[in-house]
Amino acid sequence: MTSIEKWLDRLRNKQVPASSWSENRRNEALELLKNAKSKETWVELSTHYNGFIREVAVRELCSHPSPQALVALIDRLNDWVPQIRDLALVGMNLYLSASQTQALLFALEPLMALAARQRADHGPTLKSVRDVLQSPEIQDEVYANFLTRQGKAARYLFALLLEKNTAPEALLRSALTHRELTVRLAAVSACRDMPVAQASPLLLEALSQPGAKVRVCVLRALLPLLDNPRPLLRKALLDASPSIRSLARFEAPRNNVNTLEVLSERVNQDVPAGKRDWLGVLGLAAELNAELDERWLTEALRSSYSTVRHAAVRLLGDDQLPELFEALDDPSDKVFRAAVTALDKQPWNSVRAGLDEKLDLDWHELSTARRQAILQLKPGWQQVAYLLERLDTEHIVKAFWLRQVEQWCDRQYQIVDPVTSKIERGVLVKKLQSLAAGGFIRSDIVARIAR
Repeated sequence: MTSIEKWLDRLRNKQVPASSWSENRRNEALELLKNAKSKETWVELSTHYNGFIREVAVRELCSHPSPQALVALIDRLNDWVPQIRDLALVGMNLYLSASQTQALLFALEPLMALAARQRADHGPTLKSVRDVLQSPEIQDEVYANFLTRQGKAARYLFALLLEKNTAPEALLRSALTHRELTVRLAAVSACRDMPVAQASPLLLEALSQPGAKVRVCVLRALLPLLDNPRPLLRKALLDASPSIRSLARFEAPRNNVNTLEVLSERVNQDVPAGKRDWLGVLGLAAELNAELDERWLTEALRSSYSTVRHAAVRLLGDDQLPELFEALDDPSDKVFRAAVTALDKQPWNSVRAGLDEKLDLDWHELSTARRQAILQLKPGWQQVAYLLERLDTEHIVKAFWLRQVEQWCDRQYQIVDPVTSKIERGVLVKKLQSLAAGGFIRSDIVARIAR
């Protein structure tokens, strides 16, 4: 007969007053515990509000070790009943051996959470767990688990493995390419404490990995280690990442590197073949406010990569309006918005004809969002002037243009237009009032903008 069964027998034979609170608690315990057959049930009962039931559940979990049982015991290490905490600690001590490595790794998150719980001093328990996981005979097992982890668990295992590692190059190499960003950043910091001969190759390898946030930290850590950082800085100035270029431009004057000279040398070579090369050249040119050769801009605007076309559009000058208007046809919304932003900075007289031509040709083919974006490049009153002109000239689709005029009026609240003269505004208001008087558009929205 097991200890649990003996306890149930004693509980059944115990004399208590009928209908008392004790009897109710006894019956509740008997009912729950006699049906507790599986490991999952004992885990669930270990969180029961009845302290005696929790105690029995903890005793049973101590008798049947498993990763799931360990998680439940860790939770009970912070129980509000001291006897249950002590009992859970006895069960926890059964897992403090190298043979229970997988169970400890399974319960790693609850173990780390235990450090923040304060009903008892869990420091000795957590130190014992750490000592077990640092045992030399299980380092490969812990290392393999580290490679699959994310978040706080990954950071914990990295610090644990690094603490007593006398030859950390392999660990740091893996950490610098780890799936967890914070582990990669911690690995960069760890490289700073290593001898230059060991740290430099590791950081150079990490610099070629994706992830701008980490690469910036790598570059910042690597530059002081190099006897001649100028070649690396010249390469970083043409990097696709804006943050890498920013750091390189900051460090360039300290190392006698002329950024304009680097850009000039590059544009005197063949145009880039890949996206990242394009982004590096175009990005540096934009940051230095330098003009690129027309051949380069033409090639960039024809690139199959939308990010390259977007960067090229941002470099177009005031004398390249045809290219900006052509960019309005780009299938990429990002490139289209860049072209709209650039055109919005141009004087009204220089873009008026081009906007009218674009809207005349493509109004019906444009999406609603693009149509509105282009129309809003016109000053406020010039927008409705264009719509009224289409209404006057296209009688076959008069209903369509009346709807466009009414929708424009409905969108307006306070029109800011420094271009349209007061006389022209008055003429436009009268046209709108005439349409409202004829019942073609709503009079209330016309009255709002005519104030």
